[in-house]
Amino acid sequence: MRNAVAFANNDVITIAWSYGKRPDGCMGFALYRIDAKGKETPLPSHAVFKGETIALGQTTEQFPVQKFYWKDPYARPVAEQTNSFTFRYKIVPLEGKPGNLKPMTSLPFLTTNEVELTGVCSKSLCATFNRGLISTQHVSQALKGNLNKNDFVRKISKKTDQLRKDLSGDMIATLTGFVKRAEKGGSIYAALYELTDAELIASLVSLKKKLNIVLADIVSKTSDKQPPPTGVIEKVPSPLAAKKRTGKAAKPAKKTAAAHSTTEENEEARREISASTGASQFFYRLPPSGHIVHNKFLIYVDGRNKPRAVLFGSTNWTATGLCAQTNNTLVIEDDKVAQRYMDYWQALKADEESREREQTPFQDTALRAFGGKPKPAFQLDASRSGNPGTPSSLTSYFSPNTPRQRSKTKTAEAEPIDMKDLEAHVKAAKHAVLFLAFIPGTPSITDFAAEAQRTNKDLFVRGCVTAPDAAGEFFYALRGTSPPKRQRVPKGQPKPPKKPVPQDPRVIAAEALDKADAPQGWLPELLKAGFAITHDKIVVIDPFQDDCVVVTGSHNLGYQASYNNDENLVMIQGNKKLAAAYATHVLDVYDHFAWRWTIRNGKKSIDANLKSTPDEWLSWYFDDQGQIKTAQLKFWMQATME
Repeated sequence: MRNAVAFANNDVITIAWSYGKRPDGCMGFALYRIDAKGKETPLPSHAVFKGETIALGQTTEQFPVQKFYWKDPYARPVAEQTNSFTFRYKIVPLEGKPGNLKPMTSLPFLTTNEVELTGVCSKSLCATFNRGLISTQHVSQALKGNLNKNDFVRKISKKTDQLRKDLSGDMIATLTGFVKRAEKGGSIYAALYELTDAELIASLVSLKKKLNIVLADIVSKTSDKQPPPTGVIEKVPSPLAAKKRTGKAAKPAKKTAAAHSTTEENEEARREISASTGASQFFYRLPPSGHIVHNKFLIYVDGRNKPRAVLFGSTNWTATGLCAQTNNTLVIEDDKVAQRYMDYWQALKADEESREREQTPFQDTALRAFGGKPKPAFQLDASRSGNPGTPSSLTSYFSPNTPRQRSKTKTAEAEPIDMKDLEAHVKAAKHAVLFLAFIPGTPSITDFAAEAQRTNKDLFVRGCVTAPDAAGEFFYALRGTSPPKRQRVPKGQPKPPKKPVPQDPRVIAAEALDKADAPQGWLPELLKAGFAITHDKIVVIDPFQDDCVVVTGSHNLGYQASYNNDENLVMIQGNKKLAAAYATHVLDVYDHFAWRWTIRNGKKSIDANLKSTPDEWLSWYFDDQGQIKTAQLKFWMQATME
């Protein structure tokens, strides 16, 4: 069956196509973007035939796409320049020899459906994704070969810097635009983990008494070493917090070595908010070790004190959160969902007030009971695609939601209600499970996805995480084994070199090209500018089905967060437009790192040239009987069967 289909979110467009059979003699495809006025523009090409040199301005007409799915990250800049955000795509099969290609006479060209670059997925749902991939040739070129992390962070911290605008995409406007709702009336209630970006701090400061905020008191011990495997910033006692609660200053934390120092990450934000006549309510919340105050949500309350909308997701209010990690933010225009978040905000407030006033434990009984209550489900409006009039539903969860914090032994621990439901959804998947995560721990989404893959061999599972150890969890769980235990090294003996963590290509850790790996014509890349690379906390299940599921929030998708953190999480079922937007984002990120991961792990030659004969590349996608064998092409083409 001949078909071509396009998918979009606010940032990128993905297209996929098939002729229903192996297109023998095809050298690849010229791809054309067609705007609302019918203007056709050939897409840029990023590869050349052997012996050629990559040059600016080359297109797929001369150097074709030798794949059956492609993404167009250039549509967004074009849309911003023209103020026209709708596009279609034309796929033209080519034949001939390198340097002398022409459209095939035996196969027609294909045209996709029209898509719009927008975050709007229904009347009540709007999803925003940033462009936080920094291991790109664009970033390397912008840095002119200077891959110094500190210089890069200084660059993206400047409000007027073009690279900041390129990488943050729509995210800054989404966050500050939500805050501006309160300028003409109403107020904002916020619960934030990190707040260090000057532009975002200024947006909140401008609210003055209209701001109510629970802000994490992040006192971190920094060093030249990597963070602990959990990815949680190590906490030390806060003299400021101790004085606020007890009236007596705590003794300053001892520095363990010259390389270590203690900092209060959000201190500048706290100072600026206080100096601006202060927020109406301000709670500076310091967790004990092993816990993080990890929410990133805002609630808009109108002038009649009625919660109207909520903004949440994975995005920390920092320059790196905006520009140097993959992140998403979801805005929901629904009174009942907004009230649900307001009830949680009030529960956080009560927990903090009780702790400061009566010295009760952090995350005391009342807060845990609130998170552990039976989960409410809310009916939302219909998707902009799919069955007209069919409503979607949202299930809301908050952490902590267990009676007690996690024990050190982790033996016989009960499954948290949110993770129990996530596991059930993943294991019920019929076609696909896609996810992005930071370092989810264990048990987590990596274990659930591995079990689902073991049960259903045909399930399309793809995931990308920040840390190799997290990808290793999927590798071992898929095989029904556990990672080898770390051997204790006798005191005084040198530690043996750490062995590479095995990974399955379906779930990988992010990688970047270095000087040794970069193909000819490519620049080395910057992998990360902080701890996180993939910072999204996303799961997408069966995105093209009527019962599709999108999971998102601040929750790291593992037991640890449910037991020990301040977190929020939602599961939205039945909104196919939303599911397609999140699936587009997940596979955009996965594909970006999969090629780099393959090269870095020695699975493939660094020869990035186009193939000179049809059979060389067509064999990647078709078996000897001419049937499609590539799982991702099968996945995308499922959308044409609905």
